[in-house]
Amino acid sequence: LNMLGSLLKTETIPIELRRFIQEKVEGNPFYMEEVINSLIETETLIRDNGTWKLTRPIGESDLPSTVQGVISARVDRLERETKRVLQEASVIGRAFLYQILDKMTELKEHIDRCLTGLERLDLIRTRSLQPDLEYMFKHPLTQEVVYNGLLKKERQVIHEKIALVMEQLFHDRLSEFYETLAFHFKNGQSLLKAIDYLRKSGAKSLKRYSVDESNKYYKEAFDLLSRKPDRTREEEQLFIDLILDWADVLYYIGDFKKLEELLRAHEDLVESLHDKERLGMFYAWLGWCLAFREPSNEAYEYLSKALKLGEEIGNQQVIGYACTWLTWVSAELGFLDEAILSGKKAYEKADIIKSDQYLYFKPLAGMGYAYWYKGDTKKLLEVGKKLLEFGNMHSNIRSIVMGYYMMSFSAYVDGDFLLGIKYSNQAVEAALDPFYAIFPKVTAAFCYALTGQVEEAQETAQKAVNFCQETGNGWVYRWFSVVLGVVSVFKGDISQGLKMLEADLSLLLKNGRRPFYAAVGHTLGSIYLQMAQAQEDSSASKKAEDYFNKVIEVAKEIGANCILGMAYLDLGLLHKAMGEKDQARKCISSAIQVFEECEAETRLKQAKEALASLG
Repeated sequence: LNMLGSLLKTETIPIELRRFIQEKVEGNPFYMEEVINSLIETETLIRDNGTWKLTRPIGESDLPSTVQGVISARVDRLERETKRVLQEASVIGRAFLYQILDKMTELKEHIDRCLTGLERLDLIRTRSLQPDLEYMFKHPLTQEVVYNGLLKKERQVIHEKIALVMEQLFHDRLSEFYETLAFHFKNGQSLLKAIDYLRKSGAKSLKRYSVDESNKYYKEAFDLLSRKPDRTREEEQLFIDLILDWADVLYYIGDFKKLEELLRAHEDLVESLHDKERLGMFYAWLGWCLAFREPSNEAYEYLSKALKLGEEIGNQQVIGYACTWLTWVSAELGFLDEAILSGKKAYEKADIIKSDQYLYFKPLAGMGYAYWYKGDTKKLLEVGKKLLEFGNMHSNIRSIVMGYYMMSFSAYVDGDFLLGIKYSNQAVEAALDPFYAIFPKVTAAFCYALTGQVEEAQETAQKAVNFCQETGNGWVYRWFSVVLGVVSVFKGDISQGLKMLEADLSLLLKNGRRPFYAAVGHTLGSIYLQMAQAQEDSSASKKAEDYFNKVIEVAKEIGANCILGMAYLDLGLLHKAMGEKDQARKCISSAIQVFEECEAETRLKQAKEALASLG
């Protein structure tokens, strides 16, 4: 009742009105306001000599039972032109620019009078005068009721007119209105224009790192076009282009399960188009996606097919992307020199396609990934610094994340695990994409474990494992699975930990991930070494020696000096523990030689101390 007095600007309220409001409105402020406005408009409630009076008794049938009904009744009482202007405004949105309404309405000579009347009736309000005159519906429910009062066909026509007017009015700054244009064309009559603006909205959001929002726009466009019957060849080509755009978003989200499903479902379609450019990019994306699903050999095959198609037609973009992703996949398969050559080839394309920053930072980071396995700390550090410099210069967060990620690898190769944790955490803190906030945790998780911070290692790895399982990211999942195996060993569940690590080792061998296979083999050898040192267990010594020898064989074959040096050092320590000094000296000397080549100072110091301890 205090609100009622405030609305009517009086403390003297007719008793019948007071009773009606208490019984009918039940405390809904907006409903109360609309009821009072309705009573005044119908002259049931009038002001006479400074006081409010009812001109007739109020019955149950005088007003609709809902606020929507009251609003609808108020709108129906408007004169024809005013009601039409209000309806057109409701299609623009809760807030609407005067110039849009003025350009699209057929009631130009009435618009000012109508808007003034609607303000007086408190249905709309002036929102701003500068830089453009803008109005807004007083309450969102009012706009909703007015909008829903239009027939669907009427709404479609008005949406279309609004979109066409906006294209004309804002032609020099359309990017500000992509989302709104997509909305109006979607609800209008131009499906292909709706799809075009949804794609542009998706790209705009992705550039701002709003990947969930971008995903929503691309999915909306995909759903619209996938439901369109009898698509023409041009529309099928557009459909493939849309899928390739959407792939970018799903990658940054990290949803490789969804991405593979999307690409596999349309592989036959893109092949049927006999369009080598689109087919090349499609194969490149499918190969890159499959790399994360874990079957790396199949990923390599698709990327190689993409590269071949790109070279056949001389398409620099297809070549650039195929080589970029081949850099990473080749490194993971143990083709380290090939990986670096692919990275350099892709890197060259950044000078040709200057607008695509991805072709600068991603192949560079891929080469860093190969340098990590090769144990080249100097080049790895150089890559990290270049990525950070480029990222800061161009405000490219993804390049910054990759820069810190490479720096964390450099620290790991050098054996400075605390610095590795620092750089890894900096990468995670910088990341704005869900996937880019996950994979840099790999080095942190390993470094936590190697510095005895078992709980931190477990927490980091477990959260990442959950993410990878949900999104189908087998590549990154395997890294964290290994950490959890190591954690189990450190926590005393040696049998379970070894079982987990051996299962991971078997899968890595099956999928051809030879460098990582060697790394896990070294980890298993190190565990058995510790068991042999603690328990003087000959069977543990034998297993450790077998693992180290196998790791040395694989690491030599693929040129993975980072792992080779560590395996030589640990094999030397094993021989020392077994009293075999000559063999120990030989292995540790080999480790020193590798660490000198790698410029891994911390590990080199450890190896020299181990050699000195032999006397």
